Amino acid sequence: MIGSISWELTISYSDKDLTKKGKHYNDSLHINVDAKGKTIPMILIDNGSALNVCPSKTASCLGLSIEDFVITDQHVRTYDNSRRQDLGTVTLVLTMGPMIKNVEFQVLKIASCFNMLLGRPWIHDTDSILSSLY
Repeated sequence: MIGSISWELTISYSDKDLTKKGKHYNDSLHINVDAKGKTIPMILIDNGSALNVCPSKTASCLGLSIEDFVITDQHVRTYDNSRRQDLGTVTLVLTMGPMIKNVEFQVLKIASCFNMLLGRPWIHDTDSILSSLY
């Protein structure tokens, strides 16, 4: 139903759906994905990011090199508010459970606490609904 809520199509949670930690934690939302025949842990999902990011270290671990990147002249403002030139873009086939998607990443030479970052482009493309609480 356009313009109003159809209750039979809503997604809702209750306290019985909480993890053992309950509501008393502040963990970020991480998942594991498969790409290029490898399982990649610690994929950060960040609805505050306008980009999907693959750190150069992760790209290297996947066997990618600069020759695999599509060179751009794009500069990226990173989470520490510094401005950096990306190394290029790369499209990877990611498998997440039954979902298989081509995902374009900006490759950046950055120190990070994640192996990849999936931002709004991935969230919107997959019609994902995020909840770090549940």
